[in-house]
Amino acid sequence: MAETTTSPLGKCLVAVPILRLADTRRGAGRARGARAFAGLASAVAVALGGAAAHAQEPGRDPVAAEALFKAGRALVDKGDDAAGCPKFEASLALNPSASTQINIARCREREGKLATAWYDYHRALVLNRETAGEQRRRSLEEVANKGIAALEPRVPKLVIVVKGAPAGMEVLRDGTALPAAALGEPLPVDPGPHEIRATAPGHEAETRSITLAEGETTTVELTLRPAATAAAAAGATKPPTKANEARGGGAPTWAWISGAAGIALAGASVGFLIDDLSAISALRESCRDVAGGTYCDPGYDFASDNARKNRDFGLFVGLGAAGLVAMGVAAYGIVRSGGEEAPAAVALPWIAPSGAGASISGSF
Repeated sequence: MAETTTSPLGKCLVAVPILRLADTRRGAGRARGARAFAGLASAVAVALGGAAAHAQEPGRDPVAAEALFKAGRALVDKGDDAAGCPKFEASLALNPSASTQINIARCREREGKLATAWYDYHRALVLNRETAGEQRRRSLEEVANKGIAALEPRVPKLVIVVKGAPAGMEVLRDGTALPAAALGEPLPVDPGPHEIRATAPGHEAETRSITLAEGETTTVELTLRPAATAAAAAGATKPPTKANEARGGGAPTWAWISGAAGIALAGASVGFLIDDLSAISALRESCRDVAGGTYCDPGYDFASDNARKNRDFGLFVGLGAAGLVAMGVAAYGIVRSGGEEAPAAVALPWIAPSGAGASISGSF
């Protein structure tokens, strides 16, 4: 007869056939052969069990995962989600299971990350297919489905639409690229702020920020304009340049230059006037009219002071007139700067041996 028994080897239960044969009168050789076959079968079963144990996915550690799960459960039961929920995540990384995934989904739900929790419940249903025991599997499936049903009406959804989508377009939602097939579809997102950015070669990028509440479905429409069109639109609203500011806001620079030159010319003309009066005074003190002509004191240089007097008077008149003209031009420019375009002019002084003046140059 043959019967089977099971022995745990690693994570597998292996059936080992055991043959019980007794020696008969037909000879002990056949009995020895049977015992040898039974020993060989046992060795093969042990080898297969060991191979199955070693065939586990690399990086799995069910023992550590169970310890982390219990530690996380204890912390969460005390209300310490901040410390407990990461324990569940670490446990899931070492040994994925539906129960651990459900606890993570509940953590996300309490954090307000409804779309993430909704996804975690669905993932738990997938993992639950590997749960041992029919009753346990059905219980976890019921918990996950209840969680999904409760979250469905609360999860916000975001629809992203790009009008006239150009070639090479890329759409990012919160920094993650979305495939083209996802555009126009209501995609679940967590409540709170989100950023949508669309880019394409030769087009101006567009970024939009939006905040969604629980249960809200919102559509965001983006339009990517060609770079040339965007530049033209920006130029239409470009702030005034310095030249425009000079015309409509403050006095132009040339007006201030002309005004300063006019003041300098007027000051110089006054200086020459003073020197002219000094030369006249010296002539009157050293020279006097007598019968038949003019008599000057011996040693006095009459010709020098007389030439100085004539030169200073010419400079006084020339520079004074030029200064008045320059200040007049400056005043005109300052007065007209608040309205239509004023003439741009600058006064440049000049001095010659026989006189002085100023030249006015610019556009009128």
